[in-house]
Amino acid sequence: MTVLLLATGGTIASRLQPGGGVAVALTGAELLESVSAVYTSDVETLDITHGPSWNFDIETMTDVATQARDALVSGRASGVVVTHGTDTVEETLWLTDLLASRATERGPIVFTASMKNAGEPDGDGPSNLRDALALAHSTEAVGRGALLCVNGEIHEARWVTKTDSQRVDTFQSFGAHPFTRPPTTGSVESEVAVIRSYGGIDGEIVDWHLSRGAHGLVIEGTGAGNVAGALLPGIERAIASEVPVVVATRCLTGEVGPIYGGPGGGHTLARMGVIGAHELNASKARIALAVALGNDPSMDAVRAWFEVLA
Repeated sequence: MTVLLLATGGTIASRLQPGGGVAVALTGAELLESVSAVYTSDVETLDITHGPSWNFDIETMTDVATQARDALVSGRASGVVVTHGTDTVEETLWLTDLLASRATERGPIVFTASMKNAGEPDGDGPSNLRDALALAHSTEAVGRGALLCVNGEIHEARWVTKTDSQRVDTFQSFGAHPFTRPPTTGSVESEVAVIRSYGGIDGEIVDWHLSRGAHGLVIEGTGAGNVAGALLPGIERAIASEVPVVVATRCLTGEVGPIYGGPGGGHTLARMGVIGAHELNASKARIALAVALGNDPSMDAVRAWFEVLA
């Protein structure tokens, strides 16, 4: 049995630098040195990238997801662990979950991270990595999609989110229920933009993104998925140009719904052809739209893909 450790940097691999500030300093092999050999004797390491996760674009996340999936499909590994920064781990985790799909029936894919850097005496990195490696060896984790193992807890990709900027117990899961992963081709569209709606927003921001080549838009709305009325003309032009628009909510829990009429209300948006993100936050909705567009960019296909995801 071989477990592949894919190292991508993040706080778990970081130390305080002489000039001040924490920066990535450890390789995957060096990370393994902090864990008992009983968990590492059959682990192969691969450093994919070496930096902070807040700079990861969709192409980088796709590379991580694809390598994790392919390691299982090819038989190179019977389990995969990915070390990642906490800032965007839920996005790469969710992308991996969607692209890997049934590949996790061959073996677990487990992400882990830490809130404290490797130089801190009470750092959480070693224990999180130990637990992730143990989970990657477990048959109980097979077929559960991509998982996040941190702070002694296991979270599924769709439901987990970072709730606090610095607490060790920052990752929490909300609203879990069974769902179907729509089929994917493995292709991902990287040109998907996110717009945060607020009262007084300049509606031309939509056209700006379209002019810059956006192939999909996610609008982070309020409440049950309502957006500023100033955005409606741009949304109409996007949909007329066959650019899918997805609305998400900034609320921590709950789904979007076509409830309110009037300018920017969820019911109005639904009648215009805007697609609901269900309970996904804007960041995860962006990932889902990127995968849907890579699968089939037509408006009807994207809408059907999100309906399966519900």
